[in-house]
Amino acid sequence: MTTMTDGDWQEKLEAFFELRARQISEKPTLDDLCYVAGRNPFLWTDEDLLSDLKSHILSLMQLDQNSKVLEVGCAAGLLALLVAPNVGKYVGVDLAETPLGVARRLELHNADFHQATGENLQFGDREFDAAFCYDVFSNFPKFRTGERIIREMLRIVRPGGRVLVGSVPDRSKLEQSQQIAAQLAAGFGAQLAARPPLETMVKQRKLNSLAKVATYLGFSKDAVTAQVKPEIVSYDFLKEDFIDLGKRLRVETEIVDIHPRNPYFGTRFNVIFVAK
Repeated sequence: MTTMTDGDWQEKLEAFFELRARQISEKPTLDDLCYVAGRNPFLWTDEDLLSDLKSHILSLMQLDQNSKVLEVGCAAGLLALLVAPNVGKYVGVDLAETPLGVARRLELHNADFHQATGENLQFGDREFDAAFCYDVFSNFPKFRTGERIIREMLRIVRPGGRVLVGSVPDRSKLEQSQQIAAQLAAGFGAQLAARPPLETMVKQRKLNSLAKVATYLGFSKDAVTAQVKPEIVSYDFLKEDFIDLGKRLRVETEIVDIHPRNPYFGTRFNVIFVAK
């Protein structure tokens, strides 16, 4: 597995979602939302599976029509489509801008979407009733990256409110998870609709002082741009790390299974933190 710096993995991840979202020009279909999120549409357009996921999320976070909820890593709004109609106010944040534009075209009347990093949420303390990130933690190469996001979500959730970290790959069930992935690929791979291949993304980089001087003098004209290759990697984690974090933060912590219709049931887990 390639070791990347924080900036490298984050830029590659952003490019993956950004370039996929650029292919969606109209109001997105459910298939489009799955594509941008990197989910298999032959699984996640199934109404029973989506209904199972929706009821599971709403129940774990104890949400109702009066709740104000934040999703970190909302992509183009697949989970917003499930959650927003069942709460009072939904807010989604994501690293990449174009997926947020796709999400806005869903026209969910009680939903707002903002570009932000999960480590630096621009919301006040205790502003939300609950917060969640689902199928997001697996993108982080290190636990401490996700820990910063969990701390931020706990900060913006009211006392007694719940923070859900959903669908985390279980390191102790890695072999079983890989077998399931292979079976799904064999079953659905040939049916996947053709989409244009992803190219590299041109990204503007902030220059340090020395680079700014060099660019100004004409010695480094290309210093402000970079070619970023889109990449998404799934990482696995230990339940014990989340339990230890809860102890360090002195918050109630619970590990539960993912929703039962999920084909990865038994190989992934959810973590619930209760804000104080």
